[in-house]
Amino acid sequence: MTAPIFILAGEPSGDRLASHIMQAVNKRYNNPGWIGVGGVLMQNEGLNSLIDMETLSIMGFGNALISYRSLSALADKLVEQVISAKPRIVLTIDNKEFSVRLATRIRRRMKAVGWSAPIIHCVAPTVWAWGSWRAKKFVSAMDGLLCLFPFEPDHFRSLGLNAHFIGHPEAFENYVHKRSIKKKPPYSRQIALLPGSRRTEVKLILPEMLTAAAILKRHDPNFTFVLPAVPHLLPMIKAYTEGHEIDVTECPSDIIAILQSSEAMIATSGTVTLQAALCGTVGVTCYKTGAFSAFVGRQLVDLDQVILPNVILGRRLYDFYFQKQANAKVLASAILDIFDNKDVKERARKAAIELKTLLTGDCDKFERLLVTAIKEWLGPPNTSIKRLK
Repeated sequence: MTAPIFILAGEPSGDRLASHIMQAVNKRYNNPGWIGVGGVLMQNEGLNSLIDMETLSIMGFGNALISYRSLSALADKLVEQVISAKPRIVLTIDNKEFSVRLATRIRRRMKAVGWSAPIIHCVAPTVWAWGSWRAKKFVSAMDGLLCLFPFEPDHFRSLGLNAHFIGHPEAFENYVHKRSIKKKPPYSRQIALLPGSRRTEVKLILPEMLTAAAILKRHDPNFTFVLPAVPHLLPMIKAYTEGHEIDVTECPSDIIAILQSSEAMIATSGTVTLQAALCGTVGVTCYKTGAFSAFVGRQLVDLDQVILPNVILGRRLYDFYFQKQANAKVLASAILDIFDNKDVKERARKAAIELKTLLTGDCDKFERLLVTAIKEWLGPPNTSIKRLK
């Protein structure tokens, strides 16, 4: 029986990315079998998930410290799963700090039992934004790195880590509406509210977004608001939005169609800002966290390098507001400024084209780039890559 592949992701964005990777590998390696941790999208591709993915969805330094003991126990449990199953490779997706700790423990146990498998991580640490020292941790813990952005491999190769550019699967999407969105009323100016996929994000950021929506609605009754909610946060979000004129949609797969049909968005920083940029959607970005996390973050993070499209393009596409600046009045004012700027939509359209080129490497299929990179550890695929052209 062929050994499975161990794969781990701990939040919705990682679940989405990992599902693309699994889909590509399943096509080219005849469904090798998957164990580890992941969400619904990964399970749809064949993952037998050991635990609920939400266990790993911890936001901020403060929460990570509080949960250290439970995460440590979980890491030990996963290490034993790896040692018992002896997978072909160990593949971790994002969740950088946990992934490094897990990889270090797996490597130690591999040495003790006299067996080994390559440990590969996908999504390079954002050393351009904070903590260049973090790259050294990856060099010692990982055997390889799969990079989403074209400027990353050279940096990590210079440190001795085997790094490959695989592109970003979002950039390969045609962004055709997968199902119809409720038709907007005449003269509607739809704004997408995107408060994040973690409970703490929703708790801290959504109230500001809702107040900003109320301000905008008073300014112009034609403003309407839609909020795509990930399933596990739906009850929480509905509780917050009760009494507000917000259209909450339950299906996260609608997010691209919602971004395309919206005049603008207010978004928590994260993968969704890249999706919005690829759709050519204008808007503003923000983030709020606990006081301790914010204090530590300010010491370590270059706030000008937080928003992915800004970093990739090398210029500011979206304004970013952090902590006290991420308040309802500021967010509403920023949206009104966008609507007053006649050139902003054309700039967003051109940026979307530029981003797609950068993130696909001018290749037409994500699986082609992925398999070219991963065959070093999985061996030759079952079908010639040439057929993907």
